[in-house]
Amino acid sequence: MSKADDGSVDATMGPGTFDERAAKALTESMTVLDDSLEGDLRDEEFRVYTPTGTYTVDMVAETCDCPDALHRGVRCKHQRRISFARGAVPIPGWVDREAIDEQLGQHLSASPRIATADGRTEVLD
Repeated sequence: MSKADDGSVDATMGPGTFDERAAKALTESMTVLDDSLEGDLRDEEFRVYTPTGTYTVDMVAETCDCPDALHRGVRCKHQRRISFARGAVPIPGWVDREAIDEQLGQHLSASPRIATADGRTEVLD
């Protein structure tokens, strides 16, 4: 698996280290729900609602039932969205905050985090 496909993001570097799936994960309209709101999900399973479909993501098994994950074997935008929304992967500080989907992290107990210039992270406002 290449560095671009493993879901990691170097939050201190510029856009060259940030691929298209990561950008879509932050900017496209998606609603992420966990087992507290979707009763049929297990712990660490999430349901992602998008304008084009509904997908189930298992963060432990690192799977998603979307075509991108199933047919290309990559970490899809839905998996990345969950990582950003829960604060597991910080949003690079150089990202245009106005472009981030306002629903990011809206229905989860954890908060998205953004990298700061000094190398730390803070809760995204």
